[in-house]
Amino acid sequence: MLFKLLSEIQQYIAVGNGTEFNRLKPHISNAETAYMRPLLGSALLDELQEYYDQPPTGTLTDVQEATAELITKVQKSLIHLAYWMGFQVLNATISDGGFKRTESPTSKGLFHYQETELKEYFKTAGFNAMDEVLEYIETNIEHFNEFKASPNWSILKSAFIPDTKTFNAIIDIKSSRLTFLRLKSYTMLVEDLDVRPILGDAIFDEIKTEMVKDAPAAKVLAILPSIRKAVAFLSSAMLMEESGADLTDKGLYFESTQGITISGNTKQPAKIEQIAALAKRNRMYGDNYLDGLKSYLVGNATDWPTYSGQTGSVLRRDNNGKKTFWT
Repeated sequence: MLFKLLSEIQQYIAVGNGTEFNRLKPHISNAETAYMRPLLGSALLDELQEYYDQPPTGTLTDVQEATAELITKVQKSLIHLAYWMGFQVLNATISDGGFKRTESPTSKGLFHYQETELKEYFKTAGFNAMDEVLEYIETNIEHFNEFKASPNWSILKSAFIPDTKTFNAIIDIKSSRLTFLRLKSYTMLVEDLDVRPILGDAIFDEIKTEMVKDAPAAKVLAILPSIRKAVAFLSSAMLMEESGADLTDKGLYFESTQGITISGNTKQPAKIEQIAALAKRNRMYGDNYLDGLKSYLVGNATDWPTYSGQTGSVLRRDNNGKKTFWT
């Protein structure tokens, strides 16, 4: 675990000196297992742990300096995620007598809306800090050979939209990693059902292979913007259509946000008509970019000689009347 002392936590969250570190330990460990190990891979996380447990002395090498800096970024994400995951438990006293809310004569618990907003802050800060971790690794990848050799790196680099920053440059998602993660399943679907049939297997696989390289071919870098715009708009349309709908082990549940005014902010779920209109608009933009991608391939035939027009059937979705058809 990448924390030993309360003072380390206080670098990222202004917790009181009376905070019991042992109460936080299981939640830090849970956050590390649930989020940081899948993100970094076991090899890199174990290397960070080894460095943390036995930090080098004397003048640091470039790799050691990069490792130390990465640990601070991982810690920032971990502690926010730990408070988010353990929010309810940390706000209660657990004993043989049962579960009790923690209060004292001089302090009382937060109002419900304050608890909700604080928990949301921990979640958002924690996930956004994960983007900082990935960005730092990518910028300094020469110092992290374990990560570069891992499947995590290949998956990250071979995605047409690899990170929050790239998606946000096309569609404003408020630089939210949470939103980006919610979109990932849709971007993968768009890649397989919309982009691959247009490019064809040969070109699709060639682009994916080049993207993982340190210096992808110029023609791949040139075509990526056209692909990314189509993926972004089509995947966002899919998320809009299914917004608030979550498939659970008990079936499909729909969730909406109630209006909140006590904190001075009001949030209301978008109306069905608004969702349908915006989803239709984004789908139209995405389809237009797909058409533009075809034109690009035809106009740059010397770079893509294996492209011979429409190479397969593209799934078109028409949400009017819930119809799906092939072109």
